[in-house]
Amino acid sequence: MSTLHPPDEWETLPADATYEKALLRHCRYRNTVLTNLHLEFGCPQHWAQFVGRPTDVVVASFPQSGGSWLQELVWRLVTGGQSSAGSGASAVPQQHRFPLLDAPPENTFMATVPLEEVADPRMIRTHLPYHLLPSGVLSSGAKLLYVSRDPRDVCVSYYHFSRRFGPHLYSGSFTEFRDSFTRGEVTYGPYREHVRGYQRHAATVLCITYEQLQTERAAVVRRVAEFLERPVTDRQVDEIVRQTSTDVMRADPGSNYHHWEQAGTVAGGGDAFEQEDAAGNWRKYFTEEESETFLKWASEEVALPS
Repeated sequence: MSTLHPPDEWETLPADATYEKALLRHCRYRNTVLTNLHLEFGCPQHWAQFVGRPTDVVVASFPQSGGSWLQELVWRLVTGGQSSAGSGASAVPQQHRFPLLDAPPENTFMATVPLEEVADPRMIRTHLPYHLLPSGVLSSGAKLLYVSRDPRDVCVSYYHFSRRFGPHLYSGSFTEFRDSFTRGEVTYGPYREHVRGYQRHAATVLCITYEQLQTERAAVVRRVAEFLERPVTDRQVDEIVRQTSTDVMRADPGSNYHHWEQAGTVAGGGDAFEQEDAAGNWRKYFTEEESETFLKWASEEVALPS
């Protein structure tokens, strides 16, 4: 890959040999780690030009924190319990129903329709930290939701995802990945600042947790429905709870991301709900002492970027 010459506001991080794909280089931009692809495709300029709409619904998350799960729940609520627009080969993948705000305007990788061409109400997903959200999102009156998760499970799940994801193909050990995670040297890091940045704005951002989606999903459906100002009946709540169970979503071509495996985007399976992503799976990777140290790190106060 050619040598990067980023503008002053970008800092190219040292090459990391644990990522097998030479095309991937991490860069720091406004206190956030992105990739050289964000830089080369001019994504920040695209974000600055984004025009929000008051009918937009934006679901934000740090990677591997439950974003796909919350997106499916929101989709069912906004569309009145509609399925993923078909079944089998006709099912519309979630990445098309929830386009990624972070992606380049001509998103050939995700093969999605440009956001400006999406009809209302637009449902949009993002992994951007709060301070990098386009002003067009924050000033438009859009509904903004954020989902977080036990940081130990986030780290384990992100490790497995990075090992399978084509542009990454991480080959290092979990310990090496965990060290990079705590240093903030993973895409969209640093983690603590990402989570706290949204939680600081809880007066206007609906904050949900992965664990709530798992154990009290009916209550989450009602909270989200109230936040989106979309009344639901008890019967509708029950149906959305059923539709967003991990078993149903794992079997649904519109939400299980198996098409990523078929397209070669991920290796060794593209299921968004793989067993290694299950809540509490961190116990297979952390000793008791490591868990305590990691949780202490996760709970430390951090300075938040403006």
